[in-house]
This record gives sequence, structure tokens and C-alpha cells, in this order.
Amino acid sequence: MAAELASQQLKRILYLIPRASDPAGASIAELAAELEVSPERILRDIEEVTARDYYHPAGWVTDLEISVEEDAVTVWTTGEFRRPIRLSPREALALALGLRLLADGTEGVRREELLTLARRLDAGLASVPAEPMTASFALDGGDPHGNGLLALVRNGAVERCRCRLAYLKPGESEPERRLVAPYAIVFSRGHWYVIGHSEEVDAVRVFRLDRVLEAEPTAETFEIPNDFDPADYVEEGAVFRAGEEVEATVRYSRRIARWILEREEVEEQPDGSVIVRHRVADPRWIVRHVLSYGPEAELLEPEAMRELARDTVAASQGADYR
Repeated sequence: MAAELASQQLKRILYLIPRASDPAGASIAELAAELEVSPERILRDIEEVTARDYYHPAGWVTDLEISVEEDAVTVWTTGEFRRPIRLSPREALALALGLRLLADGTEGVRREELLTLARRLDAGLASVPAEPMTASFALDGGDPHGNGLLALVRNGAVERCRCRLAYLKPGESEPERRLVAPYAIVFSRGHWYVIGHSEEVDAVRVFRLDRVLEAEPTAETFEIPNDFDPADYVEEGAVFRAGEEVEATVRYSRRIARWILEREEVEEQPDGSVIVRHRVADPRWIVRHVLSYGPEAELLEPEAMRELARDTVAASQGADYR
């Protein structure tokens, strides 16, 4: 039963992504009717397709952006679904464990089919076979039906009700209390964001959901301005906070330049490396991004972010690299 449900969800997701890739998006109600499920199930599928976060190196999932507005969904992607892929060791391990977890919940022929599929994917897609590593992990289904902050603010966006948020800004030790009208919920570069009007500053702001410590719905309703467009806050798949962006310059080595060329606007260098100028709202994001590439990427400026990168490395290794 669990395997059949997972198979149906995969089919819905593979249908949903190209269907909602049109600039006009796709109606959630129409998608639900076409797939013969409830609108709530469609929203849950959208949430689950973004569930992988930092277990993998920087890659294609960070170039998937999903916007949920009232009764429509729009998907932006660079198109890696149209190209053959090779799984990294961690991705292969995650897939192997997932299929074996499904197999563990069923019996008979279906169980053997799932295990056979796991072995075939391991042999055909994995850059390093994952099967030898799976013996070190216990399989546990966990709680797939949990509700959290995303569901709460998403409901606020659909019902057009303001939410009270406790939001922890980068570098702060105490959260700020904000009354927010959630205009749109957006997934971009591995994170969910709330784009909405903040009562305290009387302006539209972007809040990264993993920095929201508490959220409480209110009975106060709101209207979305006619000139609001979430695309104004998304540039090539990246979400930025208005008024808080800083330009960060990163050099990527010749070894990985061809991958960066596929994803970013670059300045090619004589030695084969490339330079990218990122607009950054969260300095810690660019530090994590650069460090994820190891010696193949260097944060050139601003100096304050270079200092933060050095401090991050020092803290992780128990040494002072200044």
C-alpha cells in the first residue's frame, strides 16, 4: 500500500512540474481535478517535492523555484529534468534507503519489485554504488503527516489572513515580532520564503521560513494589491529581501566552470575560471554556498563576508585562521 501511494505521488509530481512551468502557472483546482485528488493533496505534494535541503552538495534542486499564490502554482526550473543525471553518493544513498523503506512496508511480489528497482537504479545512476552503505542505517518511516509553519502561513495566504511571526534575522540573538500579510509562498534555492506586507515597516518584505521561530494566525484579513507580482522578488530563481541585498563576488575554478556557466551569468577569466556576482540577502547563505564547493570556489568580496567565511571555517575546525 505504501509503495503504491509513493508511486502515485511520483506520477503527480512529474505531471505537476512541467504543467505548472508555463509563465501563467496552473490552477491548483484544475490540477487536482486532472489528477483526481484534492487541492490539499496537491499542496502537500508541492511541499514534499522540496523536502530535501542540505544533505546534497550544491546542485540542481537549488534551481527549482515554486510560487504558490491563492489558487495557482507556478514552477521555474533550469530544465535538468530533461537531461540524464548521475547521482552523487549521498543522493544514491537517499534513494536506496527510500526504496528499501517502501519495500519494508510491503510484502510478496511488490516487495521484490521495489528491491529490484533499487538495485537497478543503484547500478545505472549512482556515481558510487550506495548498496554497501545501506547496511549502516536503520529504516524508520517517521511521521509523514506532520503539520508545521509552512502549512500555517500557506493557509494564511490562501485565506488572506494576517499572521504574527517571531522572526530571527541573520546575526541577531532575539527574534523580532512581525504582523505579516502573506501575499505569496515561494520555494527557491533550497528554502521556503514568505513574501508579504509587514505592518511594522509598512512595506513588502521577504521572510525565510526556517528563520520563523513562531507563527500564529489572526482574524485580520487583507487584500493583495493589484500591482503585486512575486516575480519582482525573484530573479533567476533567487529570492531577495527588498532593501537588504549585498553584492558578493565569487570565483569558481576552471574545474567546475562549465557547471557554473549553465546556472549563472559569469565573467570568464583568462585562466579558465569564472567570476559570478551574486545578489545576497543572507550573508550566511553565500558562505555556505562557497564552502560547499571546497577549494573550487573563493569568496573575493566584500571583506565582511570573507571574514564570516574564515570564522565559519575556524569554528568548525577549532582553530583561528585570521
